[in-house]
Amino acid sequence: MDIFKAFPISLRMIFKDPINLMLTLIPTGIALSLYVFIMVSIFKNSDYLGLMIRDWLPEPSHAGWIGKVLTTLLILFVFLLMSWTFVVVVGIIAAPFNSMLSSRIENKLCRKIVSTDKGQTLNEVFKGLTQTFKNELKKLLFIGILALVAFLLNIFPLFYPLGMFLVATLLSIQFIDYSWSRHNLSFSSCLGDVLKNVIPYSFSGFFFLLLVTVPIINALVPALATSYFTVLWLYRQKKILEVIPQS
Repeated sequence: MDIFKAFPISLRMIFKDPINLMLTLIPTGIALSLYVFIMVSIFKNSDYLGLMIRDWLPEPSHAGWIGKVLTTLLILFVFLLMSWTFVVVVGIIAAPFNSMLSSRIENKLCRKIVSTDKGQTLNEVFKGLTQTFKNELKKLLFIGILALVAFLLNIFPLFYPLGMFLVATLLSIQFIDYSWSRHNLSFSSCLGDVLKNVIPYSFSGFFFLLLVTVPIINALVPALATSYFTVLWLYRQKKILEVIPQS
């Protein structure tokens, strides 16, 4: 089945191509740097935090250690926030990189020319930022409507399975959209593609929902899902002309 054949190919497309691996790791590195910067900034300002609360304490001399306790709690809060939001933040940062990643994978599997110049690839990523974010806004509107439906269904226990089915389908749509946008598919064509392939898309989406819960691996989910759903979409559209051997 296409959903199983696409997985090993999608991994090879990332880990056997240095540029694709670079496009995978850069957004993760940026997101990690952002959270580390926030935690370091909180730590460096612990004394200032103590001064802020000194006037509110019955014993001003306690402000120093209370400020350090609050700093520790804030850092822990940021760490917890990171565990809840990291995948979302990486996904937002990764949008232009994933767009390029999806394009390179399609070109390679369809025997088109693929650049081996890292500098040129990054220049193309930054040049396409405006169009990428326009596509992301369109995607968010469509996903927002379906997400609202999924939320309403999850209010009623009887409809939990249907709600999970929609959530899994939504996740797949986020990454299949890179292929849709590249081929300028209309809304009706995108909807037709989902209805025609709803089972493989939702089944695969549920698998990636599970991966999101796995620490460390979840940081790579946006790139892995982009690669996988690009390959799956090409399979379903019968566009793959060459499968890279497993050597």
